[in-house]
Amino acid sequence: MSRVLFTVLLCLYFMPMQGFSQKVGLVLSGGGAKGLAHIGVIKALEENNIPIDYITGTSMGAIIGGLYAAGYSPEEMEILFKSEDFKNWSTGKIPPKYVYFFKQLEDNPSFIDLDFARKEDKIQLALPTNLVPSGQMDFGFMELFSPANALAGNDFDNLFVPFRCVATDIYRGEPVVFRSGDLGLAVRASMTFPFYFKPIEIDSVLLFDGGLVNNFPCDVMYEDFHPDIMIGSAVGFRDKKPKTDDIKVQIENMMVRKNNYFIPDSLGITIKSPVDHIALFDFERLEEIEKAGYESTMKQINTIKSRITRRVNLDHLTRAREEYRSKSPTMRFNNIQVSGVDGSQRHYIIQSIRHKSKTFDLEELRKEYFKILGDDKIKSLLPTADYNKQTGLYDLQLKAEQQKPLAVGVGGYFSLSDVNQGYIGLDYRLFNNLPITIQSNIHVGKFYSSFMGGTRFNFTSRQPFSLELYFIKNHTDYFSGSTQLFFENQVSHYVIRNDDNIQLNISFPSKTTSKWEAGIDFLNQADDYYQTINFTKNDTPDRTTFTAGNLHVRLETRAFNKKQYPTEGKMFNFESSYIFGTEKEDPGSTSQMNQPYRKAHDYFQLDLRYERYFKTTKWLTLGVTGESYFSNKGLFHNYTATLLSAHSFAPTVNSTIRYLPYLRADNFVAGGIKAIIPVTATTHLRFEGYFFQPFKELLNSAENIPQYSNKMFTSKAFLGSGGFVYHTPFGPASLLLNYYSGSDPKFYLQVSFGYLLYNRGRK
Repeated sequence: MSRVLFTVLLCLYFMPMQGFSQKVGLVLSGGGAKGLAHIGVIKALEENNIPIDYITGTSMGAIIGGLYAAGYSPEEMEILFKSEDFKNWSTGKIPPKYVYFFKQLEDNPSFIDLDFARKEDKIQLALPTNLVPSGQMDFGFMELFSPANALAGNDFDNLFVPFRCVATDIYRGEPVVFRSGDLGLAVRASMTFPFYFKPIEIDSVLLFDGGLVNNFPCDVMYEDFHPDIMIGSAVGFRDKKPKTDDIKVQIENMMVRKNNYFIPDSLGITIKSPVDHIALFDFERLEEIEKAGYESTMKQINTIKSRITRRVNLDHLTRAREEYRSKSPTMRFNNIQVSGVDGSQRHYIIQSIRHKSKTFDLEELRKEYFKILGDDKIKSLLPTADYNKQTGLYDLQLKAEQQKPLAVGVGGYFSLSDVNQGYIGLDYRLFNNLPITIQSNIHVGKFYSSFMGGTRFNFTSRQPFSLELYFIKNHTDYFSGSTQLFFENQVSHYVIRNDDNIQLNISFPSKTTSKWEAGIDFLNQADDYYQTINFTKNDTPDRTTFTAGNLHVRLETRAFNKKQYPTEGKMFNFESSYIFGTEKEDPGSTSQMNQPYRKAHDYFQLDLRYERYFKTTKWLTLGVTGESYFSNKGLFHNYTATLLSAHSFAPTVNSTIRYLPYLRADNFVAGGIKAIIPVTATTHLRFEGYFFQPFKELLNSAENIPQYSNKMFTSKAFLGSGGFVYHTPFGPASLLLNYYSGSDPKFYLQVSFGYLLYNRGRK
């Protein structure tokens, strides 16, 4: 019955209102975000019952045309282009909930990562080929177009509307017209604007945006379909003379071949929408752009109706489209094939896709796909879905490209204070039966310097796990980090910490954004300090050394959209530790002690931290954070050593550079709230406020002997921060005013650029 109904609806769709069966072809130009005007053009044509029998497009016109050919209505396209999914595709952003935390390496202060590979017995830099990561878009195109491709049997004449799109063979400089094959790949090739998106290879031909050679494929329409009349929707790059300081327009003029964007009157009608002022990626202006296309069409609708006498009832068209889409096979998969890598690498990728049954659906695949894409060994993973009529399921094809073996990261943190850091990191990736990452980095600065070297082994057994072994040497000089722009500490704390760490960890994935970790750390921590402000450069400081072992178990969840100053995502950390070691104190020239002191310690500690962001409205995101820390650690020999061995609460970037005694304790609860107000897509106002509540106040006697107060909750502290944060492609720039209730002065101005991130083990 449904087959009969479908046949009747198709007959109604193609049935001419008059005797002459007039065929109409719609041609859609490229134009980036300007191409959203095509949606308005299609909507106006449909509302006036104008038929669309064939469709051709280039670049953005290929996307709109491909969607229409696959059975998507203009209204469905509007929803798609307004969605967060499309925003992620166009920017390459992976939503935090899909970032596979288990495979992530530690965050570092790198601005840019440069890849190197051996070529012709030389180590050569592999320049980046694209600004926008392609993983999101590649998966999105597979999701959008594979069901229609299955219905059409890879023949574009069998789509809901017969379709063609144009890409460019970059080697020959010639157009490539897609008439069959994978619809998603064809559209993806047609819109691959150079420098922005990664080119793809189809049948051993490297392909870029079709606009390089044919941005208005009316010739393809005429030659392939021979329609009785053509309607062209043109939003091309015209009347834009490039200026010396406008690189975007320069690239557009270099990359897009000039067309007259005009269909001769004898062959059809051209609709030109006034969207020249729209930038290449102004997709957030969808309503304005679509309206321009709709109104431009309506201005010519009488002319269009006079030349196209055939009509298609919109209700019949809608039902035919729904009937067509309803026949699309549900996207379920049961077979995986991987190309582009060798046998052991192929096994690693297939083993990394975990599913509970023999078949898995699209959402299960999405999670596993981004897990693999998040691996530091994988550069790209182009997915296609081939429908298998015999099984009624899809076969997943993954074309993998591995990362270059050597990556060099360069970055740091630069401010108008003494706290300036340089960073360089090296990662060497071995992608074999047992994937290994060898890491090393150096932080250099007056306030903080560090060296780290280590390795990580990834095991793809039934229960994936990793082994890590690291050596870290940290040096922190709080005295050098005390100077701030416009404000000076009245009393500077002389505290210098040196610590050596050897860490051995084993970790397991919990959920996509979580992992379990267990391990042992061996620590040698040396603190140099004065217990008085009356010291000279000729004095020697007191030194407390703590040599210890740390057995720990940690459950950690992390899914932020930024390494620093995030605006969405969440973090949860629960850690239980057993520490055993020896405290040794060597008095300096200002100490009241004359003899060294030694004492053994062993204690447990629990640390619970939480942070999450909630987008309440378009103009406001709220964040909450909290930390609870509990320990049965005993007092160290003197007051300052006890404070230095205590856990610190440092929720802001600025608070990590300061020695703040009133924000340290062995038992405390703390929390805060954040208000984030977006100014632009990359800039926001950020206001943060926190409280810190120790269980008992640590008191200092005249002899610098520490003791706790007899009463609970007798002291508390507050801190806050507010100002602008601008996320550049290389790192955040900030202008923030910081407040500390226990400091004198209480306000510190922070003007900085980059990431202030530390190696593991730094306390």
